[in-house]
Amino acid sequence: MLEKNCIFAAENRMIMEQKVGISLCTGGWAKRIVGSRMCLVEKGFITVLTPMIPTMDAERSEDYGECVVVEDMGRVSGETAPFFSKIMPLVSNSIPCIKLDEDKQEYIVNAVRHIAEREALQPETEIFRQMNDHLASLQRLQLILEFLYDFASAKKPVAEKPSRGEQLFVVFMKSIALHYAERLTVADYAAEACLTVRHFSTLIQQYSGQTPKQWIHTFTINQAKHLLMQPGMQVKEVADRLGFPEQFTFRKYFKTHTGLSPTDYREGKNTRQ
Repeated sequence: MLEKNCIFAAENRMIMEQKVGISLCTGGWAKRIVGSRMCLVEKGFITVLTPMIPTMDAERSEDYGECVVVEDMGRVSGETAPFFSKIMPLVSNSIPCIKLDEDKQEYIVNAVRHIAEREALQPETEIFRQMNDHLASLQRLQLILEFLYDFASAKKPVAEKPSRGEQLFVVFMKSIALHYAERLTVADYAAEACLTVRHFSTLIQQYSGQTPKQWIHTFTINQAKHLLMQPGMQVKEVADRLGFPEQFTFRKYFKTHTGLSPTDYREGKNTRQ
């Protein structure tokens, strides 16, 4: 996808399983969990996407945009054997998100655009469709390998051991992504971490700047916005997907946190965020 603006969806908590690729931020910002790290991703920052380093976004700005290109992990590892298994530890042990210079950013954006143009072609005959798909795959593979080579061969700082607060926050956010529809309370998440509510809340707020309750609300609202923009999905269905007992309760919750009803948000009257 090319320079997409998108709202974080819980379905993306483990980005593109069995896919390897890169994500370049083209605008806005995201608080991204990469493995056991919490990173602030801004314009020009690039992230390696691989199932060996689970990735999810805790929060994104409304104007967040990115260029993403991925390829099947089996294809990438097969084309790069035997050095793929030696490159990935170098990637995972380094700072997971790095800032690219403007020339490199432009190169990746243009490359992703060319790939998207190739993928959009619809040859009339099967043989040419197969050839076109193969060419698109080769373009994706080349771009990914170029970046993995640059990333692994560069001298980058080794990631420091995450602090207690960071480790707790990462686990907390992953747990929210798994259980958001169960409407769990802060006490539930604190119990999962074997901490008192007070201690748990203090550690989360000291690290992230927000309370656990605020993060639960942020995640729920972002997921609600994503679902509301899906074609054909009714508000009642969104309420059910998010674990609300009834549509009225969801409407009240959404308006409390956004200033808009779900219907108004869907219709684009989202000027009050």
